[in-house]
Amino acid sequence: AARPLAPDARAAKLLQDAGRAHLRALAPKLAALPDWGAEALESAVKNYAAEAGAKLGEVAQPLRAALTGKTESPGLFEVMDVLGRDESLGRINDALDLIPGSE
Repeated sequence: AARPLAPDARAAKLLQDAGRAHLRALAPKLAALPDWGAEALESAVKNYAAEAGAKLGEVAQPLRAALTGKTESPGLFEVMDVLGRDESLGRINDALDLIPGSE
């Protein structure tokens, strides 16, 4: 799909408040990964969730919403792997820019 994605209503709810905070904190960690494979991505997201004291779903669901505009998709880390680093990070940043007050 062309960027920026228009999230559906359920995905848009995930891209607010805590979801937005997780995306903002997670994006630089993902950008710094030397390997953009599904396993490395999964490990990075799980490590971030543990550091943040969050459940994986509290981080993964807003991430899925930012990447796909939906609350359901194929495996999140495989989606990120297929999209690639630039497209994935671009979609995360697009989602943050679409959210009022996310500057």
